[in-house]
Amino acid sequence: MSGSPMYSSVSVGASRLAAEAAQRRRQAERRRRLEQERARERARRAAARARARAEAERRAAAREKARKEAERREREHRAKVLAEADRRAAERRDREEAERAGRVAAALDAQGAAAARGLEEVEALIDAARTAADPAAVRELADRLAELRSRARHRPDAGLGAEVEELRGRAVALRSAGRDHERPAEAGHEYRIAALERQFRLLAETGAEVDAAGRRRCAELLGDLRQAAAEHRTLRVEALLGTVEHELARHAVAVQTARTAALAEAARRQADERHRRAREQADERQRRAHEQAAEQQRRAREQAAERLRAEAERQAAELAAELAEAADRLAVVEQTARDAARDAAAFGETDLQGRLLTAVHRATGAVEDSRGRAALTAVEELERLLPAVEARLDELLLAFERRTELAEVLKEAMAGEGLAFTGGGDLGQEFVLVFERPNGARYETSVGTANDGTPVLSYTVEGESDVVVVPERREVTCDRTEALLDRVHEAMGESGYHPGELDWDGKPPRGGGAARPGGAARGTSEGTARGTA
Repeated sequence: MSGSPMYSSVSVGASRLAAEAAQRRRQAERRRRLEQERARERARRAAARARARAEAERRAAAREKARKEAERREREHRAKVLAEADRRAAERRDREEAERAGRVAAALDAQGAAAARGLEEVEALIDAARTAADPAAVRELADRLAELRSRARHRPDAGLGAEVEELRGRAVALRSAGRDHERPAEAGHEYRIAALERQFRLLAETGAEVDAAGRRRCAELLGDLRQAAAEHRTLRVEALLGTVEHELARHAVAVQTARTAALAEAARRQADERHRRAREQADERQRRAHEQAAEQQRRAREQAAERLRAEAERQAAELAAELAEAADRLAVVEQTARDAARDAAAFGETDLQGRLLTAVHRATGAVEDSRGRAALTAVEELERLLPAVEARLDELLLAFERRTELAEVLKEAMAGEGLAFTGGGDLGQEFVLVFERPNGARYETSVGTANDGTPVLSYTVEGESDVVVVPERREVTCDRTEALLDRVHEAMGESGYHPGELDWDGKPPRGGGAARPGGAARGTSEGTARGTA
């Protein structure tokens, strides 16, 4: 009946019950053999650990004897080793200091050489502007040039390069302004374009590294400027000249800023290196002083240290023994437990899977974290849990096999009544099977298991026309559908499965009869059914 499930609990025949009882005995015997095998494996591993422990104790005694002899030799050799270490450390410090001084000198030389080249270029620009530019402006630039040269010779600093570039820009502007009134506009433009291109080439080598976007912008603008000049577009050239000069000036500042920052960073690293070396030297002196003091007190503390060392070795050996035992016992059951967890998940028992994996992770985590006693406790809990889980999985397997057989029996009985099987599958806790009658009616059947292990059949029928609803009595009848399923259930009894009476939400009590004429409506019932199991 459309939308309203119908339920029936299934009793199992004696032969099937006897077969299941025999299978349970076989499963119990198999679990007992598995537990015995695990016990034998634990005993074998325990014996191997005992042999290894005895061998380790023998080797430890030999090492102790050798250690005492080595200590005696070490005391005699200690002074020589320390002296050699001091000599090598001093040589290393001297070598590193010389290398650092060389790097500083090379950086200063490179900085001075770059500034000198820039100043020579600026001087050429100023000389070229003398004949046409304002003399006062030329003298001002020449004075500034002399000042920067003096700084480059005596005390070059990180900001010198930026000031040279600034002076270069002023010289280019002064020269361009002086030449523009002496030569035709296009000749003046050509000169300024060549000067800007030369300035761009000087910046191109490092500009791409520190200001790639600015370099591309300058290149694009210079290309536009050169094209406009070739096309004799004077107004466009005038507009682009200012834009290119501004963008080149910005690009030059960005490049020089990056160079200045690099030099400052190099200077900072050098200062940090000096401070680090100073700290290392101070630490080394302090270390040596502490070593000398410790050497004086060492003999007085030898006996106490020996007792502490022996206790630490005992505790370490105890921890190692606990961890070894825990790891061995875990190795016996871990893979079996993980396989059982996968089986539980396959049966839809997520709680059981979670309990088992939690126990496995607790044990493996304790072993990995070297928590000896906690690891043993966790492994013992896993060993106790695993047999119970295996017993539960065996019961789940029996229930699965019972559902599988019951599903096959149901399909045969349905086929005998003319219903075609159209699909279905295992959903973990139940099988869902779909059948269809020749009239188009659809029977969706669930083969499940109640909490007490009793098989339960649930039908959801759609497309049958025999549903009669009596609203005033809240009753629903479907005589032909019920009769068909009763015949199916009767046929199933031949295979040892005996479904009980069908029940659904709104089923009339026995003897209630059919609905009164005029007091019933045919249609769809959407009530919620309750099973009898």
